[in-house]
Amino acid sequence: MAELILDMYQNFLKVNVEDLCVIQQIRVNQKRLVMTLKDYLQTHYVHPLVGQLDLDSREAVGIHRRIIEGNPLLKRHYLFIYGSFKKAEEGLRGLPQPSLEIGSGGGFLKEIIPSVVTSDVVSGEGIDRVEDASKLSFADASLKAVYANAVLHHIPEPERCLAEIDRVLVPGGVFVCNEPSSTPFGYFMNRHFHHEHTDKTVKIWRLTEEDGAGRLKGANMAMPAIIFRRDRRIFEKKFPRLKIKSIVYHDFLRYTLSGGLSFRPFVPQVLFGAVNALEVLARPLLFLLGHAMIVTIEKV
Repeated sequence: MAELILDMYQNFLKVNVEDLCVIQQIRVNQKRLVMTLKDYLQTHYVHPLVGQLDLDSREAVGIHRRIIEGNPLLKRHYLFIYGSFKKAEEGLRGLPQPSLEIGSGGGFLKEIIPSVVTSDVVSGEGIDRVEDASKLSFADASLKAVYANAVLHHIPEPERCLAEIDRVLVPGGVFVCNEPSSTPFGYFMNRHFHHEHTDKTVKIWRLTEEDGAGRLKGANMAMPAIIFRRDRRIFEKKFPRLKIKSIVYHDFLRYTLSGGLSFRPFVPQVLFGAVNALEVLARPLLFLLGHAMIVTIEKV
């Protein structure tokens, strides 16, 4: 009987070792496939205006503006986000304070909200003032709104940025940001195919050496989901005056297929309408498939 049990145990170990070897080989093949695909995209689809561009330079602001203006699918992505910002702005008409956009970059929010003050850590086309989002020059309770499009996940210490937003907002004011959502599909795509670092396992709200450094080079695309979803109770405890009013998931494939700010579009312009229609059809499943989320926070 003992020999039978020992034999069964040895066979069990053998099978499990074989299974582990197969799993390991699958993972190796997946990594090779991803690297091959990345190399192909860099070779055949990188945007001609990007080339050897330093993403953290002031020159990148103007080049990104040109890329957005020349890509109708990418511009539609921005217009969707700015539509949420404009809706929030319209709801604050009773407040006399100005509104601020942080990390404006090559965006064009001022065309949608002409009164907004645009800012970034570098000067450039369409940027009203140079501001560090973690150390704003505005007085306490002097702004009715702060807007940010894909900014928070680049900030080395996002808690300091949130503290500054808390400080400068007037009661009743809002912080509206568009950030990576880290839904199951979005996290997989960002983890394996985006050049920015993505890691949802980190325990602290701070970029690490692995995340890189710089205005755009430094990033953890999972950080906003960590703060506003995984660690929501911690956020609420740290910032009791900032109340998360809504989280809206969006962007199934539109931004990806547009090529973003680094690549040429991956679909011909004749299919742009179909991509936009696909976004509408995907709405019921965006909590699983959406790459981005628009978070609206009110100061009470």
